[in-house]
Amino acid sequence: MPDREAERAGPYRLLEFVGEGGMGVVRRALGGDDREVAVKLLKPELTGHADFRRRLAREVDTMRRVRSPYVAQVLDADVAGERPYVVTRFIRGRALDDVVRAGGPLSGEPLRRVAAGLADALVAIHGAGVVHRDLKPNNVMLVDGSPVVIDFGIAHAVDATRLTRLGQVVGTPGYMGPEIIEGAMPGPPVDVYGWAATVTFAASGRSPYGSGSLEAVLARVAAGRPDLDGVPARLEPLVRAALDRDPRRRPSAAELAARLRDLDLRVPETVVVPATVVVPERRPPLFLYKLFAYGTIVAASAASAVLPVAAVAGVVVAGWYLRAGDSALRGRRVPIETAADLTLAPARAPAGDRLRAAAVLLPTLAYAGLIAAMVGTALHVRGRLGGTIGSGATTKWTAFAFAYTLLAGPRVMAPRRQLVRLLSGVARTRWATAVAGVAVAGLAAGAVFAGWSSPPSFWPAPSPYPVLGRLADLVGDLTGRLP
Repeated sequence: MPDREAERAGPYRLLEFVGEGGMGVVRRALGGDDREVAVKLLKPELTGHADFRRRLAREVDTMRRVRSPYVAQVLDADVAGERPYVVTRFIRGRALDDVVRAGGPLSGEPLRRVAAGLADALVAIHGAGVVHRDLKPNNVMLVDGSPVVIDFGIAHAVDATRLTRLGQVVGTPGYMGPEIIEGAMPGPPVDVYGWAATVTFAASGRSPYGSGSLEAVLARVAAGRPDLDGVPARLEPLVRAALDRDPRRRPSAAELAARLRDLDLRVPETVVVPATVVVPERRPPLFLYKLFAYGTIVAASAASAVLPVAAVAGVVVAGWYLRAGDSALRGRRVPIETAADLTLAPARAPAGDRLRAAAVLLPTLAYAGLIAAMVGTALHVRGRLGGTIGSGATTKWTAFAFAYTLLAGPRVMAPRRQLVRLLSGVARTRWATAVAGVAVAGLAAGAVFAGWSSPPSFWPAPSPYPVLGRLADLVGDLTGRLP
C-alpha cells in the first residue's frame, strides 16, 4: 500500500483488512520495527461520539488487565486522536466459526483443547475483574488448535459504570445469557454461558438454540431447552450446567478449567464396562474407529453399485438403524452396559425415537436422491456427447453416490457417529481392533473391486434397461419428427 498518512494509524502502517465489528474495523499493520500487529480502528462515523470513544477507552483498559496466552494482548492504543485505535498482537489463525463451517465439528482432543483453552481464558479475564459479555465462535481464533479470545468491544469491568442505555440489549442471540435479555447486570456467569454455547457450536456446528429470527432464538433461550446433540456425553453435563437459566447455578470458569484438565474425549463413548471386565490401560485411538467407519460406508456404497436394488434398500434400512441408535443413546433413554445393548439400542428405544429417526431420514433420502440424480444426469450427458460411459457405469455411480450421501454426506453425522460407537464397542482391545481393521479393509477392497469390474445386477427386480431403451427410442423418434 502507498505510504500515505491516510494509510497510517500513528506509527503503524496499515495493510489489508482483517475483519469488522459493530464499533470498528481491524487491519493487519506493521509497527516501526516491522513487527506484525492488528490495529482496530473506530469507524469514522463513530469518532465524533464521545460514548463510543469512552467504550473504546474502556476496552483498552479492560484488555490491559488481562494476561493470558488465550487472550489477545494489547500492545498500544490512542483513544484521544482524530482516528482512535487499539493495537493488539496479530493472531495468525482462523476464527472458530470459519474452521467449523469449513471442516466440520471438532471432536476428541481438538475439542477438549478448545473447551479447556476458553475456560482458562475466562479464568484470566474474570481474575482481572473483567466480563467479556460476547464470547461466541467468531470472537475465538484458533492458532495451532489453541483458542485465543478477541474483541472486548462490549466487555466491562465488574465494578464499572454501565455505558449501555437502559433497555438496550448488547450481545449475540443464542450466546448471551438470559439474564442479559431480562435486563440484569451481567457478571462472570454470562461468560460461562457463552463458553457453553461456543463449545456446543464447536462440537455440533450449530448454536444450542438454533438459528432464525431474533424473536425465535430469544424464545428458545427463554424456554431453556438447548439442543446439545453432537456434544460428547462426557462433556455434555458440564455444558448443560453452564447453560443453566439461573446464573447462580452455573459453574465458575475455574471449575470449568479444573474439570476439563483431566477430561479425556479421545476414547469413544460406548459401553459402560462391568466391574468384572479388565480394561486395557490404553485404548486404540479414536481416529482408527473413524477410519473403520468410513471403510464400512465405502464397502456398503460399492455394494450398492453392484446391487442397485437390494444393497441400496439395505443401506436405507442401515441409515434408519444407525440414526435410531444414535437418537436413543443421545437421549439417554436406553441403558448401555454391554456391546449387545449398544447393538440392540434401536429395538429397545421408545417407539417415538424410532419414528423420529424415520422422519429425520426422509429429508436425507431426498438429499441423497438429488445428489444421485445429478451424478446420473452428468454421466448420461457425458455418454451422449461421445464419451465412453455406458448405462451400466452410470447406474453404478448413481447408486454409489446415493448410498454414500445417505450415510456420510455433508452434514450427515448421526450414521457415522453411531457406526464409530458400534465398532469401538465390538473391537475394544488392540488385537480386536487389528482384526476389525483387516476385516473392514478386505470387505471394502472386495466391494470396490466387484463394483469396478462387475455389471450391475438388479436382483430381485427385473432389469430396467429394456424399458429405458424403448423410452429412449420413443424420445428419439419424437425428436426426429420435429421441424
